[in-house]
Amino acid sequence: MTGSPDVALGVHLTFGSDPATSMVVSWLTRTAVPRPQVRFGPAAGGSTGSVTALTRSYTDALTNEVVFAHHAHLSGLLPAADYRYDVGHDGRWGLAHGSFRTAPRHRAAFSFTCFGDQGTDEPHDPYGSAASRHVITGVERLAPLFNLANGDLSYANQRTDPVRAWFDWFAMISASARFRPWMPCNGNHETERGNGALGLAAYQTYFALPQHDEEAYLAGLWYAFTVGGVRFVMLSAADVCYQDSGRVYLHGYSAGRQTSWLRQTLKQARADPGIDWIVVGMHHAAVSTAVEHNGADLGIREEWLPLFDTYEVDLVLCGHEHHYERTHPLRGVVPDSATRTPRPVPGATTPARKTADGAGAAAGDGAGDLLDTSAGTVHLLVGTGGSSSPSAHALFDPPACWVIVGVHEQDPGRWHRQSVRAREDAPWLAFRAPEHPYAFAAFEVDPGEPGGSTSIRVTVYDSSAPTPVPFDRFTLVRPRADAAVPTT
Repeated sequence: MTGSPDVALGVHLTFGSDPATSMVVSWLTRTAVPRPQVRFGPAAGGSTGSVTALTRSYTDALTNEVVFAHHAHLSGLLPAADYRYDVGHDGRWGLAHGSFRTAPRHRAAFSFTCFGDQGTDEPHDPYGSAASRHVITGVERLAPLFNLANGDLSYANQRTDPVRAWFDWFAMISASARFRPWMPCNGNHETERGNGALGLAAYQTYFALPQHDEEAYLAGLWYAFTVGGVRFVMLSAADVCYQDSGRVYLHGYSAGRQTSWLRQTLKQARADPGIDWIVVGMHHAAVSTAVEHNGADLGIREEWLPLFDTYEVDLVLCGHEHHYERTHPLRGVVPDSATRTPRPVPGATTPARKTADGAGAAAGDGAGDLLDTSAGTVHLLVGTGGSSSPSAHALFDPPACWVIVGVHEQDPGRWHRQSVRAREDAPWLAFRAPEHPYAFAAFEVDPGEPGGSTSIRVTVYDSSAPTPVPFDRFTLVRPRADAAVPTT
């Protein structure tokens, strides 16, 4: 948080209402500024336009500091096109600059990345690590179209100066986020007591996200966007989770509105002949083999997994647990399971080829499991973005899962209600990597040919150092939505 008061800090991008034709350029200032603007044009040169930004602010409840965030909504852009921009205040340009590429309008190849639970590498930040910055370096080496940031971003609600935590985080990620959208979901460490009705005013001020026609206090907490043939659905899982892990207990905060929206959104996506894939992002998890961390939450299994089954969600990306693991394709529930244990689908996984000595193929050689997501949903835990408290060192062996099935009454003087947990086996587990505490996942979408199949190739990289090293690779496959339906 250095520099003059009107410096443009923490520049970051998010997709606008239509990722093919719109983009939002956002930045922070320490004071109100006159006429915050963005000037933009084709990267190759040519005519330019300018947009005046909308300013949002909130007063931090802990420090009483007023925070200003500015959001310039760029529209009328061309699909799959490169643009450059710079930021100005009151006609004084060049305060910050960047570039981006818009999303394709229809099915096309593209890539994206994902991780959660980051923090910063600042020496005064006890909740991040050097890996918090290494993961950004890794993402930029791959140069995806966009990144998904799956909650617990700055750990602001753990800090005595939460505004500084946010500013430090945005300053760090701007090395990536001013060149490609970072699309977030909120986690338990985004809730800050006293900041808005839900403790999420800071998050809602800093990010301008697609809207869902709900009341203002719910703005941006869940949303969806489409890139090519993929529908991305970003959720606020604390709404359905039993666990009390933030500064505000949010269980049931939307009174069912988020779940109703989710049902309709998934239904529309699966009925759309132009949408092949449905990818869900959220912070909390429905599965986990961690011994000492949070565990899975029964609330997600009760409220949302049946919808994921009904509408054939392909992929669920989560954080919250600070280790990497993935599941088999899952559909339904293991019979007689009191904790609604997700059921792995027999035959939905084609294992990686074996070498002559019986060992599995190496992650870097292009081989890996083939997972049919039309048969079941694959869950990935990637809460491995840099948090100083990785859970990779303490996993159940043999694999098992703590499931949060409720909470105790709140004890006086405690921040949180203690979880009520039940232990279950983990038949859903396909792979985990305790030797890789820091990681991010990269996804390459191949649209395939009309009437055929489509695939997403997934590579998971260790991000303990600046040079990312792959350690898990697999491919998701399913028929395209325009595949011919047999007639009888």
